[in-house]
Amino acid sequence: MEENQTEKAAEEKAEEVQTTQETQTSSNDNNVSFPTVGGEKKSGGAKTLLTLGILVLVGVLGYLIYRSTASTEPEATPTPVETFTPIEEAPTASPSSIDKSKVKIEIQNGTGIPGEAAYLQTQLKNLGYTNISVGNASSQDNEKTTVTFSKSLAQQVVDEITKKLKDIYKEVESKTTSSTTTDVLIVTGLRKGATAKPSATATPKPSATPTATSTATASPTPTATP
Repeated sequence: MEENQTEKAAEEKAEEVQTTQETQTSSNDNNVSFPTVGGEKKSGGAKTLLTLGILVLVGVLGYLIYRSTASTEPEATPTPVETFTPIEEAPTASPSSIDKSKVKIEIQNGTGIPGEAAYLQTQLKNLGYTNISVGNASSQDNEKTTVTFSKSLAQQVVDEITKKLKDIYKEVESKTTSSTTTDVLIVTGLRKGATAKPSATATPKPSATPTATSTATASPTPTATP
């Protein structure tokens, strides 16, 4: 009985010693393998601050490099834009606002070709001029058309009639005067494509041919005397 109790007590003692050793080994392993929570937080915060510092430094250096490059580039000179101010022209009276029936026109045929004055009269009537007289000029061999305007005549009428004459005739000469009895005096010349009227030539009369008559008279021959 006593031996059994002694053996049982020895076994319990051995189990206690083994349990104590396992506990100590487990405690040592925990101390070596796992750091404290406070230590992890301290190491992570330092890394974050270092990363932020590097980013700020890179940003500052990039900004300085950009400013340096921008200051060395030449600034573009703006191109001046030309502005045009329209010039307002004073309103002028058009030929249609003038009473053309009061413009006194005289046309003289200076070519000797029948109907030339009447032809021009029709052309000017188509423009609205109605106070027109026609006749013959003192010269009938004109190639150039001459037109004389009164100085008091409106410039619009002068331009319109002159243009019409240049459209019809080969050559037009324009003049102004203050002594004319009409507003417009026109002496017609040859129209474009026309030829001068042939002038009549006098036929020479035949001249008489004189006939000469002559008679020969025989002179006496002297007789020699022996």
